Amino acid sequence: MALSLEDLMALPARELVHTLICISNPVGGDLVGCLRWKGVSLPALLERAGPKREARYLRFEAADGYVESLPLAELPQDALLAYAAFDPERGRYEPLWPSHGYPVRLLLPGRYGMKQPKWLTRIRLEAEKTLGYWAERGWSEEARVRPMSRIDWPRPGASLRVGEALEVRGIAFAGGKPVLAVEVSVDGGKRWERAELLPSLGPYAWRLWRYAWRPEVPGRQALLVRAWTREGPQDPTPRDPLPDGATGLHRVEVVVR
Repeated sequence: MALSLEDLMALPARELVHTLICISNPVGGDLVGCLRWKGVSLPALLERAGPKREARYLRFEAADGYVESLPLAELPQDALLAYAAFDPERGRYEPLWPSHGYPVRLLLPGRYGMKQPKWLTRIRLEAEKTLGYWAERGWSEEARVRPMSRIDWPRPGASLRVGEALEVRGIAFAGGKPVLAVEVSVDGGKRWERAELLPSLGPYAWRLWRYAWRPEVPGRQALLVRAWTREGPQDPTPRDPLPDGATGLHRVEVVVR
């Protein structure tokens, strides 16, 4: 089945607020972003194509030679072939930027970005598994998103005043798992307090949070954050991103004067 971009855009469209995070993102890193996307349901497109009985794997091929693979049985119902993203400044959907994967990219909720090729040109249904580009180089084959959280404000080294109220703010994300709570520590992890979660933008969007704080003790202080899912708090063990995503708690040190 061959489809042009115009053919795809003529099919029933779906919208999806979806966070993309790179598997190489370190604790506290910025290799993560959230957009409102528009495209075509991949499961609906596959149903239209009519897979043969022996089809067990999806093989994704991109214009730059990138290859990825996924068991057909693990394809999320919300998987999307995205061809547009919402531009809040213009108040409308715009074609994907080349850096975002123009003309079409894959979105797979719950997986790191390495499983979601940009510049998609072909999808094959196969009986045998194909190792993806990064899996061949030692990275996780499944690449499931690990729960993470980050402090965006205050910034590291910020100078704060005793008794002056401020908001500690940031994001939390757990792939396809809902973030049920976020906790903040202002004393290096000795005590934890619940932060306020802002309204959810969707099941696959990062969660914004904020915590009201009034520093009372002068000196250097360490702020930490952790997200909670149904499985409990995020893994606090410091680990490098290789091979299946970083773990550990984001720590920001500030100076209170």
